[in-house]
Amino acid sequence: MEHQHPKVRPTTARVRKSLLEILEPFQGQTVLDLFAGVGTLGIEAISRGASSVTFVEKERAIMNMLRSNLSSICASDKYETILTDVRIYARHKEPRFNIIIADPPYGVFRFYDLRDMLEPLLVNGGVFCMEMRKTPILDDRVRVKLYGKTQVVFWEKTA
Repeated sequence: MEHQHPKVRPTTARVRKSLLEILEPFQGQTVLDLFAGVGTLGIEAISRGASSVTFVEKERAIMNMLRSNLSSICASDKYETILTDVRIYARHKEPRFNIIIADPPYGVFRFYDLRDMLEPLLVNGGVFCMEMRKTPILDDRVRVKLYGKTQVVFWEKTA
């Protein structure tokens, strides 16, 4: 059973299903789940065939729930959990992920700021995906899917 925390705003089932279907196939992909919360998106990526998922979450109590969720449903060689702020994690700068999923607290990060910070972690052809409050983004290099007051923005890194 998946644990929840009152500070976590889980992605709705409708948004989660659509987001993951757009990002498929996950087979053999390395995924970075930022602002991971209790791990719903990353766990789903594992269940759809991702070779590994790195979960980054800064709240210790939430990370404890995430680790509990993972230990009960996933093989330990499929994931890594990192207790830190995304800004600190983003300093790594080595491209190692095919997919980055970010679900930050609404209003804390702008799409372009977060994308630019994380781009060095994506391999060429990798996809950055961010769930956010509905905000106009006028850029033909991104794909935007709307769900009421929520939107998911997809951007692919090209060489």
